[in-house]
Amino acid sequence: MILMPWWLSLLNSSLGIISAGFGVVAVIRPQTLAPSGCGEPGRRFYPAMYAARSIPLGLLVATVAWLAPAQSLTLLVLAAAAAAQLADAAIGVVHRVPGMVVLPLAVAVLHLAGATYLL
Repeated sequence: MILMPWWLSLLNSSLGIISAGFGVVAVIRPQTLAPSGCGEPGRRFYPAMYAARSIPLGLLVATVAWLAPAQSLTLLVLAAAAAAQLADAAIGVVHRVPGMVVLPLAVAVLHLAGATYLL
């Protein structure tokens, strides 16, 4: 049984909480994530869609990094979280929003590092 080092668990869980926090911010203040040219319906719709993914997935990552760091499902959760972050980075590249590229890419790399360590 391979355990993830405490510092890698701490990084993954912290980033999961941060991702969930961005989802909460998206619901409370949708204008922080919605594109400026987006009409009124889209200003609430797209941030709510982001929050629907980021809050549960972020909290799941934060939990499994500590409760089940050696379980095979932890590997899958981290891989899914990395895939979601890579998709966010790709959206940032397509829409030329550097802030949507750098942080999600860094988070994806750390989630993949945790998943790779468990292999």
